[in-house]
Amino acid sequence: MNFHKNNDFTVDESVWREYESTKDISLRNRIVESYLYIVTTNIKRMNVFLTNREDIEDITNQGVIELINCVDRYDWRRGIQFDTFSSIRIRGSIIDYIRKKGWVPRDIRKRVKTLGEREHNFQSVNGRSPTDKELAAMLGVDEKEIGKIRSHELGFNVIAFEDLIQTHDISPVHEENPDPSALPEEKLLEGEFKENLVKCVDELEPNEKTVITLYYYEELKLKEIAFVMNLTPSRISQIHAKALGKLKDKITKYISG
Repeated sequence: MNFHKNNDFTVDESVWREYESTKDISLRNRIVESYLYIVTTNIKRMNVFLTNREDIEDITNQGVIELINCVDRYDWRRGIQFDTFSSIRIRGSIIDYIRKKGWVPRDIRKRVKTLGEREHNFQSVNGRSPTDKELAAMLGVDEKEIGKIRSHELGFNVIAFEDLIQTHDISPVHEENPDPSALPEEKLLEGEFKENLVKCVDELEPNEKTVITLYYYEELKLKEIAFVMNLTPSRISQIHAKALGKLKDKITKYISG
């Protein structure tokens, strides 16, 4: 179920003012329709494990419900763009829903783990990463199957990383009722966390940093990143997975220590 950006209705400050004063349901629905594309964008961005139409409908409904909640909670006076505000919350609600539903099947976890172990062992022995053809031979499958496992690996890693960020990001954008008189210690912790995240990204290898930047900040797809970097999509997937693994380890150590 794909939603596309609606350019027929512009949601500006006057619209938010009107909705704040009237709480008109028809106006709210028009606002929601204008931003439905954010739901589709976040579902595609996280590459979640959707196996059938029912899964897609369930997770889409979850995103739309959160979008409606965002319209009701949004405070246009704070100067935060609605796109940013709602995207963060929608992504968080989808991740939470996936976690509760357990949509990362055990067999997929096992296949991703096996692929990683074989790849690591090959790297240790040969001093380079194996090709998909070599991996396929080691696992007794064809190269197309390696591509599928890579796709699952990407989804698994993205969800795990996003879950970590959502759980520990204490930005006021995430608060139910933002308190302008928040304690200085809380604001300091928030700033430190974000600074540490930026530092962790900067410490990645150049190609890893480029992939993370293009994927999360420029929101390019893996095929588009592959074209930009003149690499195969499979190689980009490998770099992405390795970079997320490093970031997760670094941030986990920061949080726990």
